[in-house]
Amino acid sequence: MIQQLVQRLVGLGAGTITTEEAAAQVLLADPMDLVLHMEQIWQAAAPWGPSTAAPPVTTGPGTVKTTGIRESLWKLGAFSDSAPRVVPAPPWDHLIYAFALENTRAYQILRKVVKEFRTGESLGIPSVSTQRWLDATEGLLLNASNMFPAWLSTSEVRRTSEQVRRNLYWRVLGMDLAFGDEDNKPFTYDKASVANSTFVKLFEELLFEIWQAMTNTRNTSGANVADNDRIYRLAEQLTFILRARRQNQLLAREELAATTVLGWAELTLSTNTPLVLDLRAQATSAADRLRIIGERVGISPHSRSASFFAMASDLSLFLRTLEAGFVTGPQFAWLFYAETAPAPLPAGATLLTGSARRIITEWSAATGRDLKQRVLDVRVAPQLPVLTR
Repeated sequence: MIQQLVQRLVGLGAGTITTEEAAAQVLLADPMDLVLHMEQIWQAAAPWGPSTAAPPVTTGPGTVKTTGIRESLWKLGAFSDSAPRVVPAPPWDHLIYAFALENTRAYQILRKVVKEFRTGESLGIPSVSTQRWLDATEGLLLNASNMFPAWLSTSEVRRTSEQVRRNLYWRVLGMDLAFGDEDNKPFTYDKASVANSTFVKLFEELLFEIWQAMTNTRNTSGANVADNDRIYRLAEQLTFILRARRQNQLLAREELAATTVLGWAELTLSTNTPLVLDLRAQATSAADRLRIIGERVGISPHSRSASFFAMASDLSLFLRTLEAGFVTGPQFAWLFYAETAPAPLPAGATLLTGSARRIITEWSAATGRDLKQRVLDVRVAPQLPVLTR
């Protein structure tokens, strides 16, 4: 949601505002404005259908009006004109975007930064701009004085937002983060018994087959190693297990919260922002800025953070497209690997070749598993029924 807000601000500016200026507007915004915008995005997505909106209220014979305190509050927010009114798909990133970015350890490092600034002066005196960032970060990431605390999905049942996200990553992606708590002790959270434990194997096998197909498109002689049927079947299997966790739009709210939190972290590290300047962490990449900040607060980021930053957005686009069901048969497998579309693109679809190539490279670097070589053949289940979304 955070990166999308920046893009919409640039679009609304019609050439009068740069991406850097839009990012600064967001990073220095009042946390309430950001929370109200998030609520507005949730409303636009209407994941539970029309009932998500305020219910009609009858005020007299023949008169019905729609009312709601939240809707009234949205209009007071600084970004009220920047939210889409109606959207065909969730206007936020896929959960895997948050997973990739959280694996850099950015959340824990920035949380420690907030703690150090709020409890002492070991990091120096923050500038006014950084103090505004601290206010927004405590509201967005740490639930401080949040008018809508439910958006972080925390309560007496789910104590911290990090516990909520780790539970979500496990249920949807079948993966744990690569580290424990800030003290490097095992992280405790409620680990669901029902989870997509086959996601990684299926996903990596799909990427292997896509790489084979990419290689084939450059092959002017020799055998055709592209297996469109297998690509389709793997994509179908992945779509099925991901949608299985989304029945009745289950976990949509948690996904929005997770991608908002990690999107905020990514935006904070994307350039030499006021926080980066105050911490003397200027660098040419988000990964290097995070490394320097981590050194200041005593938490080491993931050694492959650069790869996680590089592929986060591409992972989101890839899985959003996959779940949208554009690949309805082997004849559309080329969406994943074709350099140019051999046929008209399905409405709303885009070629994923560039994203897939980057994911293959960066996923291999991050995990140490070479996706260009098959290690273990993965069997694909029989054709599956389609779940309604």
